[in-house]
Amino acid sequence: MTACSPVAGDRMRVYLGIHVLLLCLCISIVHAGAVAAGPDLLVTDIAGEQYAYPGYPYHVTVTLENHGDQASGLASLLLFLENTANPGNSTILGTEPVEPVRTGLSLQIPVTLTVPEILSPGDYSLYVRVKGHSGSDLNLTGNIARLLPPVILQEKQLPDQEVLNREIISLILNKTNENRRNAGVPDLVPDDTLSRIAGNYAKNLAETGSLSHIDRSGKDPAERARDAGYPVTKEIEGGIREGIGENLAYVGTGMVAGIGYVDPTSSEAISGAIINGWMKSPGHRKNILDPLADRFGVGLSWNGKYYYAVQEFW
Repeated sequence: MTACSPVAGDRMRVYLGIHVLLLCLCISIVHAGAVAAGPDLLVTDIAGEQYAYPGYPYHVTVTLENHGDQASGLASLLLFLENTANPGNSTILGTEPVEPVRTGLSLQIPVTLTVPEILSPGDYSLYVRVKGHSGSDLNLTGNIARLLPPVILQEKQLPDQEVLNREIISLILNKTNENRRNAGVPDLVPDDTLSRIAGNYAKNLAETGSLSHIDRSGKDPAERARDAGYPVTKEIEGGIREGIGENLAYVGTGMVAGIGYVDPTSSEAISGAIINGWMKSPGHRKNILDPLADRFGVGLSWNGKYYYAVQEFW
């Protein structure tokens, strides 16, 4: 599904879309005129999926060209949907940063965004607008463009949240031991009691929106484990070890700073974002690869905005 058109009422440049079954062609026609002074970023093509589903990822590729006489600075793309049955009723999908584009060159930008769950089924026009444009005329045609034909939104059952949570927990358990094996460290044994402790604390964090090893009553991981009847000391070679190791994390879905796009419907994407974040942090990595630990548990809670994950090690 590809082609683009100018927004009605824009001037100076016209984009025509021709559709023939599987062959899609976008022709851009630029009226003769002087090259714009300074950078002049124009959307010259949009290629997107024909069908979209509320709550699911949507993939689109935007082509930008710099028709000005200078390289562009940092800019961004604003993508939004407008219900064709109710013009003027627009919903923002999100933004995508754009690296500088040298004069006379074009840049293809793949974008993945999540379709808002609030949208109802129907036909929608997808618009792309260049933000942070520093050309001489922000109203030039090409700074905003529309995908042809409309995007068709259809109902699709979202994953059950409890099932998704269980899948994420299972994957975090597996990925933890995969990382240990890669480091030459023995697997940890999943422990139901530690998982229950981790699950209760994950729920607590999700409810309060906090991320601290000290809970609201002032208790640390070892004290919470002791309250649950779990031993906090064990004999190790050369002595006794006391305490409980703990990793905490929270992550959103959609575009996440420092991570990229996290698919809200994918347990693999969500668990990967959590475990990769821990492995990039020296302290959390040390807990995961601790050769003296032999048991662990994982808890997870979703508060509608973020996933809160907890690992307990013994």
